[in-house]
Amino acid sequence: MLKFKNRENKLKKLQQARRAYVEQLAFIRQFRKDEDGGLIVLTLLLLISMLVVGGMAVDFMRFEAERTKLQSVSDRAVLAAANLNQERDAGSVLTDFFTAEGYANAIVGTPFIEKTASGSEIRLASAIEMDTFYLRLIGMDTLTAPANASAVEGTGNVEVSLVLDISGSMGRSMTGQVYRRDANGVPIRDAEGNIETFEGTRTRMFFLQQAAKQFVEDLLLPEYEDRVSINLIAYSQHVRLRNDLYMALRTTPDSMNANNVLGSSFGAIEDGYAAPPSYIWVDAEGNEVPAGTVGATLQAPWDQPVNVEWAGGFDVYTNPSRCIVFEDDEYETLTFDVNRVYQQVEWVDFYKRPVGWTPSDASFEREPCSPEESHGIILMSQDVDELHAAIDSFYPTENTSIHRGMKWGVSLLDPSMRDLIDRIPTVDDAFRGRRPADYNDRTTSKYVVIMTDGETVSSDRIKSEYYDEYDERKGLSETAANYYPRIDDDSSTNASYGCYSNGVCVWFDNNITESIGSVADLNEKLSDICELAGDQVTEVYTISMGLFNETMTDCASKEGNAFRSTITNDPGEPGLDEIFRKIAEQITALRLAL
Repeated sequence: MLKFKNRENKLKKLQQARRAYVEQLAFIRQFRKDEDGGLIVLTLLLLISMLVVGGMAVDFMRFEAERTKLQSVSDRAVLAAANLNQERDAGSVLTDFFTAEGYANAIVGTPFIEKTASGSEIRLASAIEMDTFYLRLIGMDTLTAPANASAVEGTGNVEVSLVLDISGSMGRSMTGQVYRRDANGVPIRDAEGNIETFEGTRTRMFFLQQAAKQFVEDLLLPEYEDRVSINLIAYSQHVRLRNDLYMALRTTPDSMNANNVLGSSFGAIEDGYAAPPSYIWVDAEGNEVPAGTVGATLQAPWDQPVNVEWAGGFDVYTNPSRCIVFEDDEYETLTFDVNRVYQQVEWVDFYKRPVGWTPSDASFEREPCSPEESHGIILMSQDVDELHAAIDSFYPTENTSIHRGMKWGVSLLDPSMRDLIDRIPTVDDAFRGRRPADYNDRTTSKYVVIMTDGETVSSDRIKSEYYDEYDERKGLSETAANYYPRIDDDSSTNASYGCYSNGVCVWFDNNITESIGSVADLNEKLSDICELAGDQVTEVYTISMGLFNETMTDCASKEGNAFRSTITNDPGEPGLDEIFRKIAEQITALRLAL
């Protein structure tokens, strides 16, 4: 009985355990299927992530604000310390700037400080630690805000092409600010260093000369010696070269004898062109001696005796023009082709009036290529007196060919000219063989400054078939093209003038001349060369006197580099002196280094 009862108890316990297990299993199954409260868990997980992400944005905004402030302090500190007029110790200036802004310990390491009479350079690194609010949730307790800054004052190495308009309209009068000068001709300055002026009426050329000379002085300061070079280019209908550059080129022969045989006034003829002549060393008696001989001097080709044996005793006519002609495709490249033969411009007066024609400007007589050697291009000069003398010698000539001036301006900054200029011993030894520097030379900046008082105009030249005989060349050198009779007395080839009832006279063109192109074509050449220059040189500055010249505005490398000066009494426009001063300041300005 007892045994049976024990068995019954065990069975009951098993049943109870089974029932409990089934109930637990059912609960688990129900719990597994139950979705109530599931979003709470997900929300808790997402909330934490949202707090971290949102907090990161707050911390990073605080970080960027602090970094920007630190960068601003760094920039202002190095600019102040690099200023050549700063008399305090540069290191103290840096420290004071950071301390005043609450960043006394922000400077990392020792700043680089280099100051000389000609320039200064300051570089520093700084950083601050910023405590985080939210990023600490993922283990980032601080963020480091860095700021590096450097500043340079001075010019580094600078090449400038100063391209000036000396066309006929530069002789017109205008009213502007004239510099007051002392008995020695030196501008008088006030207590603040500004040149004193008074209002006066002078020619446009006068105001250009005044401003350009001051521009030269502002760039060629003693502390910039051997660092700044200026190419001076004067242009009108053509650009005259000085003998040194002209004779370094391959050019068509400039001379012809009465038997129509071509020759050269300064060198041998090779393959149809005048070969560049040689500079020689001579002693006191003028005898050629080896280079370096004690007491010897360098003699330029144009100072050497001219060999005319090639003329065979016949009379010789020599074209004195020192201008050359560019082909159309040469305005589509910055590279100067030193190997091709350049055609010499004809020596002819297009503007002299016929005998018996006596208007108010009867004395007006000018050639397309200026006859003045002093109007020729000056290469890479740092001689203030030389540049001043050249600028003082300028006088209004004729016509305006801005595209030619610009072509020469950029050519003399292009490295393709370096080897050719290296062969010219009259060039400053500080630059010869080194300039024009490569465009990617980070130590050198290149600038073109070009001005005009008008717009490009079309002009004429003598057709080659009317300039290939001795009599034609000599005849055109003595008689104006508009009144030139052919030697064969063929009246159909004579140019002539016709006058209207209002007194205006015009030249009726004939078959001895040809146009060098329409104004639209010439402006397109200017646009082409300006666009190329804008991609390579550091800056192109343009100055238009008193008018809006769209091609000049477009020629500037950026909008702020296109200036317009006053010639029309417009008080809202600056004068030439102010514009040139601004450009000089920008070229030599204190700047943050890249």
